[in-house]
Amino acid sequence: MLSQVGQTTEILKKEEAMNLSTETRERIDRYFKAFRGEADIVPILAQINEHVVKLCGGDMREAYTNAEKFVALNLAAFQYYGLDMPGFYYDIYNIEAEALGQRMNWEPDRMPDIDRRYPLIREHSDLDRLRSPDFRKSARMPYVLEVMRRCYDLGLPVRVRFCSPFSLAVNVRGIEPLLIDMLTSPEFVHRLFTFLTEEVLIPWVQTQREAIGQTEVSASGADAAASPPIVTVEILEEFVMPYVARMNERINNVTSVGYWGSSYLYRHPEKFQKMLELMASVSPSLLMCSDPDVAIIGPEPYVTFAREKNIPLMLGIDTLLIQEGPAEEIVDRCRRYVLAGAKTGRLIVFFNDISINTPPWNVHTAIAAVRHFGRYPIEDRPLASFRMPEMESSEAFMKRYRSTSPLLW
Repeated sequence: MLSQVGQTTEILKKEEAMNLSTETRERIDRYFKAFRGEADIVPILAQINEHVVKLCGGDMREAYTNAEKFVALNLAAFQYYGLDMPGFYYDIYNIEAEALGQRMNWEPDRMPDIDRRYPLIREHSDLDRLRSPDFRKSARMPYVLEVMRRCYDLGLPVRVRFCSPFSLAVNVRGIEPLLIDMLTSPEFVHRLFTFLTEEVLIPWVQTQREAIGQTEVSASGADAAASPPIVTVEILEEFVMPYVARMNERINNVTSVGYWGSSYLYRHPEKFQKMLELMASVSPSLLMCSDPDVAIIGPEPYVTFAREKNIPLMLGIDTLLIQEGPAEEIVDRCRRYVLAGAKTGRLIVFFNDISINTPPWNVHTAIAAVRHFGRYPIEDRPLASFRMPEMESSEAFMKRYRSTSPLLW
């Protein structure tokens, strides 16, 4: 089984294809070392979607349909910000639904999204007419496969991703009808989830693995819709985690993350604990907990749970905070999370989403703060010890970078 840590070998084998610099290799390796408790600095990852396109002056629709362009744009952002892992965040939640026939919305300054006015399954009988997509030809599935192949050929970490069963069901049925179905027609819901799991997601994950010749590489699902207060712990137990578990049983090395809303349960200790247990059951190698939950109740409960379970911890920092600032609050949040989370010995910091309107300076500020306070061995450095280093403007960087990556323009 090729785990996240095990991917390091494949990266190093292919590093010559991209001529990765020593500094870039060290940054990527830092992420994998964090899982072993061997990182020199707390690594930083970020979800960057529309921001990448704006930063590089690209076209939104082209970025989400042209794999070559998408990879080039993301590599530029990865190098400009000095992140520890290139993200390559296409619109993960939409790929399978679109391939099934779900209508999409395309706006000039936004990545594509589900057109929720027209759910694919309006009546229960609509499920009977659905068929598995052609995983190498349907909608933008070929685009995703090409993104993966290009990353693999460059010697970069390849992410096998999918929309987890619950969130996919929400996208093709609609959240309100689906929740009503759970109360009035649970047998239909299980039939829907079985179809999506067995006929769509399992073969889609396997197709992605085959595209890069790594049949057991880890696959990670995204499942933000399956979060309180949208769902209850009971719904998680009956309709959410069992289908992720089924995927893992059938094809191995499958996880699911992106659950939030645990702060809604914090006043009910048993339910709060149960939700964390359920999250860990579908992602046993990484506990991912993000703002607003962490900001509301503090990082300490998540740190305690991660230490008890002896698993790495990822703490996600709020989108709006990084977008709006002020810088002092960004630095303070980063310091607090690093000091608390580093007690696990295996901390990763994640920026929930760098929005299209986020000033690059704010992103640099957050990264510099994590670098400053997150160097092992972690010391309780005072907030006043932080000094913002000099940063190259995005305009100057892109002007310099375009000479080596003409595909960006």
